[in-house]
Amino acid sequence: MRPRPSASSTHQRGIALMLVLWVLTLLTVMAISMTTTQRGELALTEHQLAATRFRLHSDAALAYMAWQFIQPLPQLEPTSGVGMTAADEAAVAATQWLPDGTPHEWQFAGTTFTITVFNEQSRVALNHASAATLAALLEALAVPEAEALAVADALVDWRDADDLAQLNGAEDGDYEAAGAAFGAKDEPFTAFEELRQVRGMTPELYQRLVPELTLTDSGDAPVLEFASAAVLAATQGISLIDAQMQQSAQVQPRSRGGPLYRVRVTAAEPDAGQQFEALLELTPAQPTPYLVHWRRFGWAGAAPPLVAVDGEQ
Repeated sequence: MRPRPSASSTHQRGIALMLVLWVLTLLTVMAISMTTTQRGELALTEHQLAATRFRLHSDAALAYMAWQFIQPLPQLEPTSGVGMTAADEAAVAATQWLPDGTPHEWQFAGTTFTITVFNEQSRVALNHASAATLAALLEALAVPEAEALAVADALVDWRDADDLAQLNGAEDGDYEAAGAAFGAKDEPFTAFEELRQVRGMTPELYQRLVPELTLTDSGDAPVLEFASAAVLAATQGISLIDAQMQQSAQVQPRSRGGPLYRVRVTAAEPDAGQQFEALLELTPAQPTPYLVHWRRFGWAGAAPPLVAVDGEQ
């Protein structure tokens, strides 16, 4: 007859079983933790590779855009004796790149990119435009007249060197009274982000206004050939509807504007959603055919300007 185990032996076996279970649990937790960490590191690596790949592709996109704009502007003869017809204009548009915001698809290295080009000097110069021009631009963007006048004057007060407020503007005392931590800059704008600090500027208005502005020195008279309807309305003293009709009635352009262009590149698969914006200057008579004044990387749909600024001269 087999002897029955003693109570102490049973107790020791129970302790050993608990230790084994604890060790197994600890190993399982460690394995799960290591797997999660590896997955996170892999996802981070893939993200960094995608960002690096897109940055390299963006350089190629800029070179391709510059090559397109250096080419002679194609001119098509009218198919009838009465001038350019709608079919003629469509044929011209299909064979040329213009800085008018028309998207162009481009295939490169297995990825489809959408390249959009704007004439930078067809925007309103933020640091040089008069208060009247800025107010007219704001009204063209559907801002009520009283609000437009106040924001325009506040923009001028922000950039001018004196402490005298415009009629509807704001200087240091007005910002202090509103509880702001600082007053007007009293220097020219150096980045669009500064607009957020100007009195009366809302996030929604910021998003509408920035695409119509430039920080380059184009004076108070932007080049109208490739201007938006809002800029046309603001500078010509006409309604937005009349400006849109004027745009639709424009004939074949005589040039490509420039030499400064705002270039926007958006990627499809495998880098879907990544977006790049740059200010490019064509210099065809120089050893380097173009210069990139600044670059911004971000994601499509982000509020302008994009994040991750990578400046270059």
